[in-house]
Amino acid sequence: MPFGEYPDLESCVAANSDKEDPKAFCSTMMEQAEKAAKADAAKRFKIAKVDEAERLVFGWASVAIKADGQQLEDLQGDLIDPVDLEKAAYDFMLFSRNADEMHSGRVKGQMVESLFVSPEKLESMGLASKRAPKSAWWVGFKFDAETFAKVKAGDYTMFSIEGRAERVTV
Repeated sequence: MPFGEYPDLESCVAANSDKEDPKAFCSTMMEQAEKAAKADAAKRFKIAKVDEAERLVFGWASVAIKADGQQLEDLQGDLIDPVDLEKAAYDFMLFSRNADEMHSGRVKGQMVESLFVSPEKLESMGLASKRAPKSAWWVGFKFDAETFAKVKAGDYTMFSIEGRAERVTV
């Protein structure tokens, strides 16, 4: 995973051979960069709206292209092509619509809202904004009481989508 000016840990180690322990030095830098990225993601992807009476939770399931037009790298270091995210959103609506807990176990909620946004859709709806992602998937779920309590308690602060794909080096 890239961090700072380095594409990976090995590049950092090679560039910092003058340090007493280049690998430890670079590992610390990489760890700090990862923590900062996760903290930034937590701010950007936190749950956007909660309806307590109905146990409804809304937010971005995934963002492919940020408001500034740049492709977003997720917490696992992956980039999702907007075409692939759109297909995944539609397939989820057609074939599942269920939410489990941390990608396993029994069904804990059902999807009640789904919208894949693109620049064209946002423009046609009159919702184009400098702050809105250019390509993203907005969702809403109704959760069972136990899972909703975890959302309210702050145990779950964002959505996590699971999928299968072939990783391609960019």
